[in-house]
Amino acid sequence: MNEGLKLENINKLFEKFELPDFNSSSVIYGCIHPKLWKFALYQGLAAFDIKHFLIYFDSNEIILVGLTLTGDLTNNVIRIPMTSISNLKFKKGWINNHFEFTTSENKRYPFKVPKFVLIAKWQKPNLANIMTTYFNQ
Repeated sequence: MNEGLKLENINKLFEKFELPDFNSSSVIYGCIHPKLWKFALYQGLAAFDIKHFLIYFDSNEIILVGLTLTGDLTNNVIRIPMTSISNLKFKKGWINNHFEFTTSENKRYPFKVPKFVLIAKWQKPNLANIMTTYFNQ
């Protein structure tokens, strides 16, 4: 449980899938919530449709690694080249930040990124690093 939020396990996954060299300060946790109509129709059961990801920033691509509801790593790895990303936006919030981008295939990724994750002490410093490196904030 929650093994996916440990940096050593993330590093092992990067080696397993032959992803770029893992930089522990370039990864953050984020989630994509279902549309409001799902909450209206299914009420509390729509929470099971929340998609959890580790978002890894690299100068050439953004890598999304899927997480289970319990925080374990999955084999769901999505690599998105920076050249196919448009509308890269980051909006600061009080508790959650909002990070969004669209790919060249018109697939939209609207993430909610918490400023603090209790079991991932690296979230807050990594978020500050990514905001200065990729968003100039």
